[in-house]
Amino acid sequence: MKFRCFLFTIFFINLSFALPRFAVQNGTSCILCHVNPTGSGLRNDYGSNVVALEELPLERWLDKDNEVWDGYISDHLQIGGDFRLQGVQYNETDSTRKSAFFPMQADIYFHLKLNNNAGIFTKIGVRGKSTLSTEYWALLRNLPQNAWVRVGRTLPNYGLRVDDHTSFIRGGNFSRTISGLEKEGLIFGPYLDPPAILELGVPMFGGLQWTSSISTSIINNSEELNNLTTQFNYTGSINDNITYMGGFSYMQEDNFNMLGVSGGISYANFTWTFEADQAKNWINGNTSLALYDEIAWEIIQGVHLIGKYDFFDPKTDWKTGSISRYTFGAEIYPLNIMEIKIQMRMNQVDLDNAATTDPEYLIQTHFWF
Repeated sequence: MKFRCFLFTIFFINLSFALPRFAVQNGTSCILCHVNPTGSGLRNDYGSNVVALEELPLERWLDKDNEVWDGYISDHLQIGGDFRLQGVQYNETDSTRKSAFFPMQADIYFHLKLNNNAGIFTKIGVRGKSTLSTEYWALLRNLPQNAWVRVGRTLPNYGLRVDDHTSFIRGGNFSRTISGLEKEGLIFGPYLDPPAILELGVPMFGGLQWTSSISTSIINNSEELNNLTTQFNYTGSINDNITYMGGFSYMQEDNFNMLGVSGGISYANFTWTFEADQAKNWINGNTSLALYDEIAWEIIQGVHLIGKYDFFDPKTDWKTGSISRYTFGAEIYPLNIMEIKIQMRMNQVDLDNAATTDPEYLIQTHFWF
């Protein structure tokens, strides 16, 4: 049982190829590289043939993968996918180490481009034990003020869509095998079914973008339209070497509300991204706090060194009962369709009689098209 719980905890690390630090580095929003205007999933032509083809891979192999691929199999139908395999070494007990290697993600995307102003998107993926997960929406864009409207089933646009869904701002741990806290992360976990949603997005002055949505319940998983989410996000640059991003997000559903600030700054080959969220009544009658910090150093094109700090306090009124995670690793992009991720993660629990666990070691291969 412990082994299964651990696999479910690790199974959904990095579900989507959506890295907020790339938006920070480019000083622009996620719509630059993704079909989804709020990021994640299927890449558009720029994401596939500029970022993934020219800016990500190791320079010595750029001439090995110079085939242009935008996913279009006809004039209007585009397909894509994300596939991940992961190996992990961990503590099964205080004295026993185990290793496991397993498939982690298999998502297929379909985008029907009706014309330059409208399209229909569908994602079909495997979640858990062969359970299908679907997302679908229609997008109308290039409306007055360059606004867009999206309707269908997808997650509201809140905070950073980081690629690690075990980060406490996007779900955290899904079992109590590490620390035994009542909850170990906020709501955007991999088992969250996308709600029915109506979203409006408006690029405003300069690099400011506003999105707002109304959707069915996320907390209670009901079909009642009672979730309101809004985000303001600003991106820009000071000069050729310094770019930045800053955002404010708010979500309200019944007596639950959550607000957060997020953003980052990139200078030369270094990029810092962060998010801080406060949630009221995520645990009834309590206020919870989640923090995320990441420093990335691109030592050469195609090789990024990563340091991350995650923190979650489910009940800020209590003097104990929080968890911190320290992550160190590297991301290597040998080809324009491949990523290799290597990580060491250490957990520290502020809880009486909590056992100190040995580090977890992870290696992951990610293929996309």
